[in-house]
Amino acid sequence: MRIRKVLVRWYKSFNYDYELKFAPSSKKKDWQVTGDGWLPHITVSLEHDITAVVGANESGKSHLLDAIHIVLSGEEHSRSDFCRYSTLFSVEKDKRLYPEVGAQFALSDIERSELATLKIPLYKNDDLLLLRPEAGVVQVLNTDEKRVLLSGAQAVALQALLPKAHKLQTQVDLPDSVSLASLAGIEPVPSGRKNRIDLLRFLAGVSGLEALREQASTLFALIDLAPTTTEDETVQALAAKQQKLGQDLLTKIARIDRSAFADLYNAIAEEREGLVNALIQKMNDSIARHLNVSRWWSQDEDFALRISPREHELVFTIRDRTGTDYSFSERSRGLTYFLSYFVQLWSHERPSVPEVLLMDEPDAYLSATGQQDLLRILEYYAHPDNTDRTDQVVYVTHSPFLINRNSGHRVRVVDKGTGDEGTRLVADVTQNHYEPLRTSLGAFVAETAFIGGDNLFVEGISDQVLLSGMNTRLRLAGAAPSATLDLNQVTLVPGGSNMPYMLYLARGRDQFKPACAVLLDSDGAGQEARRQILKGGAKGRPTVAKELIVMLGEAVPDAVTEPGVVVEEPEDLVPLPLAGIAARRYATHLLGLSVDESTALTDEAILACISPETPSLWDAIETAFRSAFDTGIGKAGFAKELIAYLGEHANDQVQPREVKVIDANFAALIAKLSTTLTTARENEAARRRDRRVEQLITEFFEAHPDGCIQDQALVVLRRIEAAADDTEIGDIIRAGLATIKRDHKLGENPLTRIAAFSVFRTELERLPLLPRLKDQGRIDLDDITNSENQADALAPTGTPAAVDTADADEAPLSQAADEDSEEETEVDADGAPLSPADEDSEEETADEVAE
Repeated sequence: MRIRKVLVRWYKSFNYDYELKFAPSSKKKDWQVTGDGWLPHITVSLEHDITAVVGANESGKSHLLDAIHIVLSGEEHSRSDFCRYSTLFSVEKDKRLYPEVGAQFALSDIERSELATLKIPLYKNDDLLLLRPEAGVVQVLNTDEKRVLLSGAQAVALQALLPKAHKLQTQVDLPDSVSLASLAGIEPVPSGRKNRIDLLRFLAGVSGLEALREQASTLFALIDLAPTTTEDETVQALAAKQQKLGQDLLTKIARIDRSAFADLYNAIAEEREGLVNALIQKMNDSIARHLNVSRWWSQDEDFALRISPREHELVFTIRDRTGTDYSFSERSRGLTYFLSYFVQLWSHERPSVPEVLLMDEPDAYLSATGQQDLLRILEYYAHPDNTDRTDQVVYVTHSPFLINRNSGHRVRVVDKGTGDEGTRLVADVTQNHYEPLRTSLGAFVAETAFIGGDNLFVEGISDQVLLSGMNTRLRLAGAAPSATLDLNQVTLVPGGSNMPYMLYLARGRDQFKPACAVLLDSDGAGQEARRQILKGGAKGRPTVAKELIVMLGEAVPDAVTEPGVVVEEPEDLVPLPLAGIAARRYATHLLGLSVDESTALTDEAILACISPETPSLWDAIETAFRSAFDTGIGKAGFAKELIAYLGEHANDQVQPREVKVIDANFAALIAKLSTTLTTARENEAARRRDRRVEQLITEFFEAHPDGCIQDQALVVLRRIEAAADDTEIGDIIRAGLATIKRDHKLGENPLTRIAAFSVFRTELERLPLLPRLKDQGRIDLDDITNSENQADALAPTGTPAAVDTADADEAPLSQAADEDSEEETEVDADGAPLSPADEDSEEETADEVAE
């Protein structure tokens, strides 16, 4: 059983659906008629898995969560929550009403059978439509759309079958420490650590029993911890929730038995330090084994949560990539709240019936990356890997980073109307990414909802619409993630005629450059843009490598098209029947023509405009459209109408041939773009790694130009190893480091100077060359790990085994790094330093392209 729709009327900021009531095509429902006439419920549909509710401040989005909780639980249903600006809000006798909430539930065959046994009628489509008109009253709609009041026994039985609402506590973070006595099941010490210290200091200052009697009031004030004000009670309640979270982490997630905490408590009291250390080590091992936060917290893959013992508490500490331990108070609050959400979700025991997880603004304390990590957790919660169970998630947010751009259909935008309109649902929000979503998130912030770390430059807005729409369609149809674009990571940037300059600005001259790829039409303008890009960077160098420029016609050589059409732009991948439908929809929506009038544009007329001289389908559409309606057609509007039509018919049981053709054509194109972006991302990661290694080496020899002791050499080797990533190239660098360490016997005598320092310098400076030499087949991994071969391969210049340093591909990297530090350094397509030989080679390549 899952919720299809939520129905809300008169609840807090929700009044009733004004737009539906006054729409000319609306049909009055008798079951929604009141003493004030027909007042339809505000209806919000929910996805079967995840729904994101977006709205401005005070728009009522949090009230929707509360309404869902009332529908599912029947609890907290109060007259005091009746909408204040409703005409039915009253204080008079027999006129006071409850807010009405309800929901339409999709049922399985087994659930329908169970309801039939209980003699609970179903709605006309075999769903369950449940209403709660007042506290303790449950009604359902039958097939005739009549309200049926359930008996007490029926209501109780139905309640057991309904999904359970689970509210995540988004305002509760993990505590800095957890009471060890509480974990052990022992009566806790009645004070925090600071209070205990104050108490001990007080007692130490008391000279005798008589003095203690005189200061008894002070003593009892230190011992008495009962809250004295409402604020104190609030603090105590929050502290209790935090302590429970900490206990759940250790007992439910880490699976540590409470008896182990009792043993630890006694070992600390008895000062048995060896046993204390052994128990803590095993507890930390259990946390690391079962918690596995590093899978979800992408900001530090070496992150580890640990505990440290104190006299009466276990203190949570965080160990990061530096190997240093920090307390929670020394790290950002975002991490502690992320851990809080993680612990709440993983320690929660899901009921046997389906569940609806409710989250109110979980983004409040999380960074943009942390919110993306939370999105992945919610996805897993809704679709866990280890079970076929699926639950629903509904969350409200202000943040653009908690919107999954791969699933725009999940977004629901609510807005508060003027006067007594109250909260309303904004229809078709995903058909326009900027309004009203942009208004709800903020005019400037909202646009970051469509900005990612990788960039795909396209020629125009219509390409944005087509690619994003078809990408979403393919993902919903079950296409592999690797063959589609992750729109949470990838930005589609319309470059237009300024493409080369925008690429230059995007790549810039900064040390860290975003990964960029380009999609160009295969027409004359696209070819010219390609030439400009390859000549348009700094000093006439390409801003992106040739392999990262995708020409549309080359990307889909097997595309199925209309006879005579040559694939040069994305519109050429659209089958003629769909192109005609989109163009006619454009005419009705933009020009205001009737459906009959739009038929003046026929598919035959479009086909007749295709010729060997004009093989473009878009040109044919444009010519035929102008001939039929005496005006032009815009690409962006055409693309939007095409995607809208496909979306409206996405659930049709039988898909016509042209729909399968467009899916196949764009699947091939998007798969190629995905592969190209992966290459761009990998190239940029490699460039950053190489640059980091080169900088470390350069800095070391600037500080130690003539020699160093072994300990100093070991320090730089460890820093280089930390900079090498977990890839095959990183393995090669680590192998080279191990060989250098072994050959020079580093570590045997830390304070002894390196004897063959010039050899050590040459080997270390050429370390970044090893991956390139391996790719060229000049050496293999066995050569690198063999000390004699390594010595030959990396012999100093001038020896028989030396690599020809006149070859730019094998120039000493330290020299390149030194040159790169100067302002006028030449760079290649990936931003790496160029030697003179590379510059000549690049100029020849660019000149050949221009010719």
